[in-house]
Amino acid sequence: MKPRALLTIGSTLTLVCLPLFAQAQATVAQVFNGEMLGTNLKYFESVAGIARTSLGDKHTYKVQGCEITADATGGSINDLRLELSPTCKADLSSFIGTFAPPANQPLTFAALHESTGGPLEFYADCLEMCGNAADPSVYALWEGPRAVGFTQVLAEVMLTDDAAIAASNTWADEMKKHKGEDFVMETKYNCERSFDPVALQSFKPVAITAVTIGTQLSKPGC
Repeated sequence: MKPRALLTIGSTLTLVCLPLFAQAQATVAQVFNGEMLGTNLKYFESVAGIARTSLGDKHTYKVQGCEITADATGGSINDLRLELSPTCKADLSSFIGTFAPPANQPLTFAALHESTGGPLEFYADCLEMCGNAADPSVYALWEGPRAVGFTQVLAEVMLTDDAAIAASNTWADEMKKHKGEDFVMETKYNCERSFDPVALQSFKPVAITAVTIGTQLSKPGC
């Protein structure tokens, strides 16, 4: 029911209906959806609602309690990022079709590799002597074929729990064994693909904490 207010016109009291501001009540499936890629930011927000925060061209929304970030460089949606949790699950099928892992299961690196067929390229913000400014993350990038418009999937795990830290240590130790300490300290592994199989084996059972989907996704460099 619309709220009503009394407006005085001359000596007459008139009952006026005032429209409510309607915040979009979207679902995660509607917002984190392949059909949103390439759409105008205004259209996107007609579904997702108003951004809670904005930093440059990145806008963050809260949808059904889940955090979704849209990169709208140039005014259109270039990529979408979803933070994952037991109540915030990613269904990738609208983005990459049959290459998507089952939506009703936890998203792990193993599940992503099995469904896509790989290869997965591994990157990291930092693996050793990272400091305390922010929790570093490890990323796995997959680029789809022409059939899905070369859509990229960037899976991310923050190095905060024991399983993720143990996996990162295994990856780092194997690289140091063959390339030395500086190779790891200077993040040279981000520009060399020879240790991706080791990273995949180490991180296979680890749960992914966020996933970004789009094209020309940014990733750590060396």
